[in-house]
Amino acid sequence: MSYRVFLHTPEPISAAARYITELATALNQRGVDLDVICPANHQFRRELQALPGVRVHLSAVRSIEACGFWRKAAANARFLISSCALLVRCARRGDLVHFQYVLHFPFGALFFLISRLRGLRIVFTVHDPVPHKWLLPPALRWISRAALQWAYNTSEVLVVHSEGGKKALTRHFGQSPERITVIVHGPYPLQDGPLAMPDSARLELLLFGALRENKGVHLAIRAVQSLHGRGVPVRLTIAGRVMNRNEREYWERCRQLIAAEPEPICLREEFISDEQLPDLFLHSHCLLLPYTNFASDSGVAFMALASGRTIIATRAGGLGALLDAAGGIAIEEPTVEAVGDAIRRALRLGSPELARLGVAGAAHVLSECGWPKVARDTQKVYEALAFQS
Repeated sequence: MSYRVFLHTPEPISAAARYITELATALNQRGVDLDVICPANHQFRRELQALPGVRVHLSAVRSIEACGFWRKAAANARFLISSCALLVRCARRGDLVHFQYVLHFPFGALFFLISRLRGLRIVFTVHDPVPHKWLLPPALRWISRAALQWAYNTSEVLVVHSEGGKKALTRHFGQSPERITVIVHGPYPLQDGPLAMPDSARLELLLFGALRENKGVHLAIRAVQSLHGRGVPVRLTIAGRVMNRNEREYWERCRQLIAAEPEPICLREEFISDEQLPDLFLHSHCLLLPYTNFASDSGVAFMALASGRTIIATRAGGLGALLDAAGGIAIEEPTVEAVGDAIRRALRLGSPELARLGVAGAAHVLSECGWPKVARDTQKVYEALAFQS
């Protein structure tokens, strides 16, 4: 018996785009019959199209630029319609569709509705069991939540990256544990072997990725400023940009915090390309992750660990399990004081011990979370679903 899988994503850039590409490559190497539906501006479009036997179906461009509300809404509407049309045109009854990084709900529910009407079998990788930010205002949030609940209910298999994600689905959305499969998040090594430690008299901390309130950026800023004011040799590099308009007000408050005492903060408010990533991590000792209200897993944590950089993190979402398995320095609670205490512990360890922790972390994620394992476990999900009566 054979089956066909449609790997579907609306995300065109950054770690989400890379995740799709790594997964598609690893599945392709295992001989899975794969179609990929992605935006025409997908960052790794050429790499996907170069995979032998993988068919890539390009929807309209997904808007990622900062522009006016109506202009962006129109562009995203074109994307939504064209991506749905590809599902209708290309998939046939009995095919599997694997959703990755769906649109904000309630709009994302349209893909699930079309899949049901077409008789497709649905696998949904839930990267964010509870959304970082809801799209609609509080008075209308029930619409988004109901749409997300329906998408969970209508999927035949839900995939999460950690036991924390599984608990979030059962606790917040009443999902049966039997319908949920845990498949680890794949790593993103920046080079072969761990990166060398920077030659700096200060502890160089990195906070990297999409700038969001639940990443606790304000806690990092205030903790580093407080330590610096007491003569502690530490510097924080914040690299990334706001990807969601709902985060702009929060980020403006962070800017004001930085402006009040900018000396220990290096701000790179921009999209960091893949070519820039090795140099960015090369100049840091640790990745700082003071996450607060978080039920997901951190792709940048896997990137840091795979490259030999240990993490200083809270236990939010899947970070607790990652700290236990791969090592690192725990932030005991999401407060300025606790973040400062964790940074002090990193300073006391010193560069050689931080390097040792980084090497151990890299060994763990590359052996236990490598893409061959991710693809193997994902293929098992496909086969169990495709061949069941």
